[in-house]
Amino acid sequence: MKYIPKHHFKRMLSAKLAGILVFVAILGVVAPRVFANQYEAQIQSLQKQNNEKKQTSDRLTVEATSIEDKVSKLNSQIAGFETEIQTNQTKKQMLENDIAIAEADLAKQKQVLGSNIKAMYLEDDISTIEMLASSKDLSDFVDKQAYRTAVKDKITATLESINQLKIKLGERQTQVVAIIKEKQTLQDQIVAQKSEQGRLLGMNQEERASTDQQIKDNFEKIKVLKQKQAEENMRLFGSGSGTIGGGGYPWGNATCIHTGRVGGACPNYDWAIGGSIWNWQNGGYGYRNCTDWVAFKLKSLGKFVPGGLGNAKSWDDRAPGFGLTVTRTPTVGSAAISNSGTYGHVMYVEAVNGDGSILISDYNRAGTGLYSTSTLSTGTASQLSYVIF
Repeated sequence: MKYIPKHHFKRMLSAKLAGILVFVAILGVVAPRVFANQYEAQIQSLQKQNNEKKQTSDRLTVEATSIEDKVSKLNSQIAGFETEIQTNQTKKQMLENDIAIAEADLAKQKQVLGSNIKAMYLEDDISTIEMLASSKDLSDFVDKQAYRTAVKDKITATLESINQLKIKLGERQTQVVAIIKEKQTLQDQIVAQKSEQGRLLGMNQEERASTDQQIKDNFEKIKVLKQKQAEENMRLFGSGSGTIGGGGYPWGNATCIHTGRVGGACPNYDWAIGGSIWNWQNGGYGYRNCTDWVAFKLKSLGKFVPGGLGNAKSWDDRAPGFGLTVTRTPTVGSAAISNSGTYGHVMYVEAVNGDGSILISDYNRAGTGLYSTSTLSTGTASQLSYVIF
């Protein structure tokens, strides 16, 4: 073994220890932030999927409404054709009755004509001279001849009239039958269209149900991931006191719109007052969220808090646009910003201690909408940004 002078050995040992301490310090400060950030990409991906699926669901809803409107109109058309077919069926039946009457009348008239013709032909067996001889006078012969002619003409005219009526009734019957056939064909086509629309509606409903289920599943996944992220917030900043409505915050009893409860975790941090999740008195931040708490706290001290700072994660980015100062040095009354996670976290700085640690107050640290206070170590405090109001 090579000899190492004592003073060189101490120097090497000091360097190694320093390296280990630096590595440990890095792990102590960075690891929780990295661990918390691992959920951000997953949450954002799921939220993006849900946004896309929500658009799909909305499109399918509009499409379903359109299909239902079409089916309703097709039903009206089918009902209209049914009425027209029924009306024409009634006309057809009446025409058939009229034709039957005309045919009976025609048969009767033919029988009358036959009898008269027979009678006239029997008289024709008598010669004209014999008829003249048997007649009282010439006028009697003329009257018989005129009568025969008149009877013949009348019966012929009656037959012709009945035949014409039968022809007209037949033509009308043919037209009505054609109309009925046309309406039935159109009705069949509409029924086929209705069947197709019904098939499309069924597919739409299945796809919509599948999409809505996927949204629900993703929502549950986000809920789990946010709970994990809340746990990491507690690793970073401590568990806090966790009380409902603490710190004098007047909306601490806002109800979760998803669960209907005041206590417990609330998916997507959606607590509501009067059906609204946005506290417009504080600039439109979410009730029982960290942003609304800090806005309330600062306003209660006479500070101006703009309403467009957005989620906690964006406060230090947007603050300069409102003329506010962003620094890495904590001061009493400033907003401490953590950019860890999907939304980040904002806290109110209650006190700055001599060793660089800070006392903070916040809401919704654990995703439960509760008020908390904690003392953050110098190392943790140095990792935050601060907005001066």
